[in-house]
Amino acid sequence: MPSTLLLLMRSLIILFPFLLLLCWGCPREECRDADFGGAYQFVIPATLSPAKDTFRVGDTIHISSVFSDEVYERQTEEYYKLEDWRFYPTTRLDKIDKVDSNFVQDGLADFQYIIPTQYDYDRFDYGSGAIGLLGEYLYQDGQYSLKFKLIPQQPGLYYFTQFAAQGIDDDQDFPGRCPRVTSETNVELNGGADNNVEFLQNSPDVYYNERILARPQDNFHDAGGYCFYVAE
Repeated sequence: MPSTLLLLMRSLIILFPFLLLLCWGCPREECRDADFGGAYQFVIPATLSPAKDTFRVGDTIHISSVFSDEVYERQTEEYYKLEDWRFYPTTRLDKIDKVDSNFVQDGLADFQYIIPTQYDYDRFDYGSGAIGLLGEYLYQDGQYSLKFKLIPQQPGLYYFTQFAAQGIDDDQDFPGRCPRVTSETNVELNGGADNNVEFLQNSPDVYYNERILARPQDNFHDAGGYCFYVAE
């Protein structure tokens, strides 16, 4: 009998680490049942105002993105608390009324931008020659905020995007996150309005009039897209 008990104890000691791994690796019921489609899809709001088809040189365009750290997630249709999350907001402007053989997205050069000093947000020059505004949200008391102004200086047809560069390979964590499920962030501009997406058809460049329009939700609306004319 003692030898049998000793053998049983030795077997349990050997199996114990494997039992722990099995328990730890067993996902929660909601994680087992959920179909994430590859990643969490967080949605944050932004506003471009006034929402006009045509601005004039010297007009002021207001960009604002203010929201709680309880952020909506599209796949689960739930809200998750994202504290001090790195969204990496980015602003780009393309002048799309001509074909650029070098495809340099430098439309921001046709605008004056005014950014309040409390925001960590400023111009960034890419090696390709593209220009953007990059930085981070101000996070205070459970709220994210970013506000700035754009003043057009040149006439033309422009494609504006206000997107979050936080991608699916980001390893940031949050309460309730399912193991091994990645995440990305989409920006819903003006409450999901059409934001003149049809103006892309007026561009002679196939990148805008065909490729973006081939998947407008992914390529335009989830990237905070907006098209507008600037007149003299």
